[in-house]
Amino acid sequence: MSTLSKDPTFGPPRRSETLAQQQYEQQILNQHYTAQQLRLDEQELQRADHQDSTTTTSSSSFSSTSGANGTDGDHKAKPSTSKNKAKEKKNKKHFPHLPGQFPASSLHSSNGAKRKLKSFWNRTVVPAFPEAVGDISLIKKAWRVEAGVARDMQDARRYPELGRVAQVRRGLELCGEEKEWFVARRDRVKGAFCRFVGLDEREVEVQDVPIVGFGGSGGGYRAMIGVLGYAKRMKESGLWDLLSYVAGVSGSCWSLAAYYTWAKGDMERVVQHCKKRLNPYHPLSPEAIREVLHSPGGPALTLGPLVQKHRSGLETVAMDLYSVFTTGYLFLGGDPAIDPTKVGHEPEKEIAGSHPTWLTWSSAIQHLEQGQEPLPLLTAIRHERPWKDWADDTHPFKNADPSDQEHSEAVDAWFQWFEMSPFEIGCDELGAWCPTWAFGRPFDKGKSTMQLPEQSLALLLGLCTSAPAGPLTSYLATIKRNLPPGFLGSSILDLSRGVARFWGKQGTEEFQQRHPLHACNEHNFMLNLSKDSAGEEEAAPIEKTSHIHLIDSGMDNNCPTYVLLHPSRDVDVILNMDASSDVQKDTFQERVDQIGSRRSLKFTKRNPDLKPLEDEGNLDRFQGLYGQIYDGSVLDTRPETVMDSYGHEVSNPPAPAANRECSMVYLPLLPNEAAVPEFDPSTAKFSGSYNLVWTSDQVDMLMKVSEANCAAAEASIKTVLLEAYERNKARRLRR
Repeated sequence: MSTLSKDPTFGPPRRSETLAQQQYEQQILNQHYTAQQLRLDEQELQRADHQDSTTTTSSSSFSSTSGANGTDGDHKAKPSTSKNKAKEKKNKKHFPHLPGQFPASSLHSSNGAKRKLKSFWNRTVVPAFPEAVGDISLIKKAWRVEAGVARDMQDARRYPELGRVAQVRRGLELCGEEKEWFVARRDRVKGAFCRFVGLDEREVEVQDVPIVGFGGSGGGYRAMIGVLGYAKRMKESGLWDLLSYVAGVSGSCWSLAAYYTWAKGDMERVVQHCKKRLNPYHPLSPEAIREVLHSPGGPALTLGPLVQKHRSGLETVAMDLYSVFTTGYLFLGGDPAIDPTKVGHEPEKEIAGSHPTWLTWSSAIQHLEQGQEPLPLLTAIRHERPWKDWADDTHPFKNADPSDQEHSEAVDAWFQWFEMSPFEIGCDELGAWCPTWAFGRPFDKGKSTMQLPEQSLALLLGLCTSAPAGPLTSYLATIKRNLPPGFLGSSILDLSRGVARFWGKQGTEEFQQRHPLHACNEHNFMLNLSKDSAGEEEAAPIEKTSHIHLIDSGMDNNCPTYVLLHPSRDVDVILNMDASSDVQKDTFQERVDQIGSRRSLKFTKRNPDLKPLEDEGNLDRFQGLYGQIYDGSVLDTRPETVMDSYGHEVSNPPAPAANRECSMVYLPLLPNEAAVPEFDPSTAKFSGSYNLVWTSDQVDMLMKVSEANCAAAEASIKTVLLEAYERNKARRLRR
């Protein structure tokens, strides 16, 4: 194993499924990051790594003593020495005077903050953005964000939750808010169910109506767009109105988050937004990052969450940066003042996410209070192992990356599924739940010890979605040079230095194929949770650590089946849309067995011999496969072993067992020749899991296939819904 893969900062190569997709994605990245730019970024981070301690100390002091207006407070520069003068001379050689830069004499004549600002402008902004010469506003905005967040964090009028001390809820029961929502939702669902399956509503008892959940898989933008296509068709057919729950893994979480926040429950609005926002820039390209930071409210909504997290005592990691900038580009429009004619720029009133409350997950409650929408569940996972095997008192593993050999070879390790509804965030295996508005606060013994505003939805999505593939060095260098020196203390500088060190050790080719660990540091709301009640010796291992690391749940399973099988939800039917790399690999049975066994359920495919026709041009090639029925029955005895995500037979991980049978309709994102000829969503070069640039036409193609596939599955769905209705009716009559 290489030195790089042993380090907890880095994960495995992140590539799409086919060679054509990988080449296409590299071509996209090359448009934003040329070979020359990659070399410059490498040199920039290496320079950061070799900065002397005087520079580091100066940067840190500048950050801590400067106010929002950039004054240098009590900071005094160190006396110049012959050694420092030699380094200054060397730096002058490395940074020749360019048009728009401050001359060297200006640097020598300035002190404190002004000197550092001019140096930063010369060394980073001007070489990277010649077009930005004379525009100092971006740096000023970043400074104002730090000062503004510090002020607003105490403003209870802006953030009413500051006046509330959060408490952790224990148990397997649903929270009171979800119970109230469910009563309101069920009354609405009854009529929609009867209309969809063709029953007389007057003859149907509400308790017989099936509880239905829809799940979207992982798969990057392909999954995000696929969920939109299926959901749009469900809206048209009336199927959406009979759903009680919608859950997502990885890329599907972007769709759900958008629909329930800035789109205000309008699916078509999300679709049209995607057609404009998914091109022409990669979300971590220099152009996209600069656009986000220049958009109305962009700096506050993008950088503010990082500042608050940093001030709460948490370290900023690479995935935090990916979270805010990727979500920022997806959810924010551009500033018309930059280029009002470019596609994707909209007036401020149409900018998705331009209001701070739109970027908090609890704001989705406004679409749930009257039961008007199904309850959305975002998902993330945590890797656990028995306490005796923990690497130390605070970490189950030395390396937090689940793809590392330490994880894959661990005996009896398992993934814990966390769900994030607008009401609560928690894990049914642990029986612990934190109010969504309080997630991100430090906790001890079940109560929050620091009252903070609700964490940004962008950071939550960072826990749910994988970091995009691409040139790590250039991503970090681009973000770093768009921020003033000392922003967030030395966190970003330290992160860049670590990258530079590994670059030198590993070489360009190997380094470009690696990716930073997509795990963020979060305050653990379960810290010492059982200390006073059950006794510390009986507490779960997670209660002994102050931090928690959650990652993309696709690392364990590409469908959100686990959270839809919460035993207190009594879901009768699950509709699982799969846009992941598992499609056409005939692996769904293994994947559903993995989760079903934990819940003491066995899912059996109703028509196992049904296969696609060999003629790829036949319009009916996949007939009967767009909606595949799996019958789920409760097992008398919970299986002792199960196949884990690494293909090992291991002890069946702990999980609350399901109480009733559950049917499933598997909805794989297969080709549909009748909808879009010669287009396979799994293999088309532009629809790889890690391509984050889609044209409007490409979005249209996938939308058409997804809508057509959903329509083709409706007969199977109706069959399963009627069967579930009859089961519930028979159960009621037996009582």
